[in-house]
Amino acid sequence: MLNTIVKNWLEKSNNLRYRDKKKVAITASIKKANLYGDISVEDHVKLHGGITIHAKSSVVIGAYSSLNGPNVDIIAEVNHVTIGRFCSIARNVSIQEFNHDFEKPSTYYFNKNIFNKKNVKDIVSNGPIDIGHDVWIGTHSVVLSGTTIGNGAVIAANSVVRGEVPAYAIYGGSPAKFIKWRFEEAIIEKLKEIEWWNWSIEKIKANESFFLNKLTTESFDKIVNI
Repeated sequence: MLNTIVKNWLEKSNNLRYRDKKKVAITASIKKANLYGDISVEDHVKLHGGITIHAKSSVVIGAYSSLNGPNVDIIAEVNHVTIGRFCSIARNVSIQEFNHDFEKPSTYYFNKNIFNKKNVKDIVSNGPIDIGHDVWIGTHSVVLSGTTIGNGAVIAANSVVRGEVPAYAIYGGSPAKFIKWRFEEAIIEKLKEIEWWNWSIEKIKANESFFLNKLTTESFDKIVNI
């Protein structure tokens, strides 16, 4: 359950703004993170070692996801950014939902810096960023606006991602392209069916063998239901 106050944590930081918009679970672990704006952080999320989130639009981080700095940035200026459960985001990753507008005479922020208007008129966005559950994003990667990354996908280090990444695909490069599937088709379909990220933590713990051993089609027959 999200705690919308988290009073002690908020009061200790001079860098936190829009405190009434934050929803941070009591069980979340926040260390060396600067959070600004409309942010929801669910249970047991870890934001460690140098995280900055600027959220004029909403940013939601799902339960048990880990973002490990330094230099992890999430910026949502126009559209939302969502990160699912059990995701792993490495150091020096940038998730940027907007960009400069290069169709005008200059990419410089004239509205903000010269004409004293809102900088939203200086930027463009291709849409929200939606990152599914169990996604791993490797170090030094950039995720651009209008991107959807499916459940279980892997983004290789030093990648620039834009567009749609299918569930359980491995993508890499600049721009990121399909490399291979994580598993054979039968296993992928089974994973889509069971949606283990929605299990209770008790059921996950009861299926230790499933999570700690190499996945095969036979693994699904041994799942313990509680």
